[in-house]
Amino acid sequence: MYIYDMPYLERKKLCNILDQNNSYEELAAAHMQFDIATVQKLRREFYRGNSPSDELLNLWSYHNHTVLELFVLLSRMRHYQAMMVLKPLVDRKYHHLIKESPCLPELMADLHLSASEKILNAPQVADVSRENNESVSPQNHCLKAKSPQPKTNGISCISSVTESAGAIPQIPYEELMKSTNNWDNGSILGRGGFGTVFKGTWKCTQVAIKRIEKKEGSPESSYQQVMQSTTELHCLNAYRHDNILPLYGYSIGGPQPCLVYQYMSGGSLEHRLHIRNPSLVLSWPARLQIAIGTARGLQFLHTIRDKPLIHGDIKSANILLDPNDIPRIGDFGLAREGPQADYVKVSRIHGTRPYLPDEFMKYKKFSTKVDTYSFGVVLFEIATAAAAYSEKRENKFLRDYVVDHEGDVVELKDPRAEGGDNYFKGLVEIGKLCVKGKAKERPEMVTVLIQLEAVS
Repeated sequence: MYIYDMPYLERKKLCNILDQNNSYEELAAAHMQFDIATVQKLRREFYRGNSPSDELLNLWSYHNHTVLELFVLLSRMRHYQAMMVLKPLVDRKYHHLIKESPCLPELMADLHLSASEKILNAPQVADVSRENNESVSPQNHCLKAKSPQPKTNGISCISSVTESAGAIPQIPYEELMKSTNNWDNGSILGRGGFGTVFKGTWKCTQVAIKRIEKKEGSPESSYQQVMQSTTELHCLNAYRHDNILPLYGYSIGGPQPCLVYQYMSGGSLEHRLHIRNPSLVLSWPARLQIAIGTARGLQFLHTIRDKPLIHGDIKSANILLDPNDIPRIGDFGLAREGPQADYVKVSRIHGTRPYLPDEFMKYKKFSTKVDTYSFGVVLFEIATAAAAYSEKRENKFLRDYVVDHEGDVVELKDPRAEGGDNYFKGLVEIGKLCVKGKAKERPEMVTVLIQLEAVS
């Protein structure tokens, strides 16, 4: 069961418990690894009359975490009262955690390896097959590295990425330390399941440095981090485009492997859509150009080679903006080669739930139309500035919120941006085509790009 599928009464009871004595703060900072700024933002929810714990669960649910994972984190906190609320929602074999010592490595390994219990946020170089079970290799120009078995020393096997990097330069770890003032906390841009992103100055150039940090748990989880980084190196080395995030270099010589990107001072599209500073609110022409640039990057990935490269995790958080608000698609850790036509069936699901279509979630049918669907949700985000998923709406998923809206759709327009009704309607109309229930009814990204360029 995913966090966003929790029954209302159990979720409310859990939040009431975590709100007491501010238990949510320890859960967020020490166990979910959110940064200090996020914890401070959660605290402010209390003064607005909202539950900080409920908002924390919303944030965590965006990454497809499960009730079982939350149960394990609460066991680490020895928060048995909260665990009792979740007990009926998890498998009996985990109930012993309420009485026994937390931090069981074998349990965490089970969590990472069970594809049936969660949508993995790490890439899987998995076998795929067509409907007639014909074997198809997922290895192409982007994914042709051999997949070594996980090693007991975990992330040290990142050394195998050298072959993947091609002409991308290897950077000494010490230079990256110096560029971030010894990994100063004030340089942190964000955190994720992979580790931490720092802002730095390297070779007199502002950069963003993804420092990949070893996860607690099984060697398999560290191996997955390595494979995600290897996949990203392959993709960014093989696919270069004005709307794809440039990779400047990588480092494998220090205690933690790093990837070094162009620093995008405009921030993520997700951040800009929800920013409160009126002077930084995106205008309607800027929003349209961001949509066009992203579509241009996606159609490039889908058409540049014999077989399309499917990004697999298109969302506003993975679209970064430069100083002129030109978009760059980032985070290729989940990218996979797709079929030339129709779809393939994959053995595992990956991505972010509010952006994924039913045929992928339910039947593991993987095609370029998965990216098309995800992009449609992004168009709705651009038009409305609403979250892709929110517990505060009757229709929690933005796709349903927009498509099922009764009345004038202009009522959903982001009120902070003046005018722009034609831009708004164009974005929404094209978005609705992209999120059609049947994959075959969705347009290819080349068609979406042409349609967006016609909006005025």
